[in-house]
Amino acid sequence: LKHSSYLPTRERLLSPRYSAGAFAGPRQAEAMGSFLGQLARTVYGVTLAINMLWTTALMNIVNLIPMGAKWRQGVCLVLTQLGWRIALLFAPWVKCQGDDDYVEQWSLVLSLMADYQADAAREGKPPRPLFILGNHASFFDTVLAVAKFPVQVVWRVRTYMSNHLFKLPVLSTICKSVGHFPVHFTSSESGKFKVDAEKMEAVEKSVDAHLKDGGWLCFFPEGQMNKEPDKILPFRFGGMKRALEFDAALVMLVFRGNTDVWPLKAQVGGFPGRVRYSLRTVAMDGAKAFVEMARSEGNPEEKDMPDHEILARRAQELMQAQYDALGDERQSGISSLQGRMKNSAKKD
Repeated sequence: LKHSSYLPTRERLLSPRYSAGAFAGPRQAEAMGSFLGQLARTVYGVTLAINMLWTTALMNIVNLIPMGAKWRQGVCLVLTQLGWRIALLFAPWVKCQGDDDYVEQWSLVLSLMADYQADAAREGKPPRPLFILGNHASFFDTVLAVAKFPVQVVWRVRTYMSNHLFKLPVLSTICKSVGHFPVHFTSSESGKFKVDAEKMEAVEKSVDAHLKDGGWLCFFPEGQMNKEPDKILPFRFGGMKRALEFDAALVMLVFRGNTDVWPLKAQVGGFPGRVRYSLRTVAMDGAKAFVEMARSEGNPEEKDMPDHEILARRAQELMQAQYDALGDERQSGISSLQGRMKNSAKKD
């Protein structure tokens, strides 16, 4: 008791320094944290690889079964989702938390899309497609999006992928089996978006057929992985033109914290971290109605802008606001927890 000042009091237990290192020094605590992080990454990487191997093995079998392309691709997509969900299940140190209304938002979106499809069937027209837009800062964006999509969304959705991914071991089997669309860039340099027009003409015809047949699209409108994820990049115009062409319904699935789990330049992720995500509707009445409403506001800066540029600008602003809101909620949750801990310490 003579040296009670060295005992871990409640206030010291609640302090960040104590929780980070306890009796260890700063260097020891840092080394221990680095070791645990690498261990977590290794376990996740091995688990992800194992799940991708057995899913691709099953895909090879599915591809031999005589069935329609849509059914075959849908089955392969569900297999991919199952494998990536299992990988996350065995990585409890990766905390993925959706907004409280995430499930309700999807229920609303799917209900509206079902109504649009029924109306289109009665009128003998192609159904309005759904475009899912997401921010892109990490390879984990794709893994988590597929894992968190409702199964009925995974079944119908396809995306664009750089053509070089179709040449990688294991991943190439997934890309081809699920029916994703290759993007044939003429340069591999970051930030260069020029494509091979001749090859892309055939790809776009496949995309048209997919959308007219009731399929949906999900893509990253920033066009590349963002090195500064806190600031959403300007949207590429190609996807916006497509949205207007098909008068697609638009929603946004936005993540925050993915780079903590899978850093931009890391070949494999799985580091301990917390990711928040949310789904928000943007233009459920169609992209054209969204632009028309934007023009009615009379913004002088948008007076001479083409429709696709207005759509890109407004959608980027909405995605930025959605991303910022996830940060505000995260910070407010931490502040609330710290406040409760301090109040508890004062009472004691």
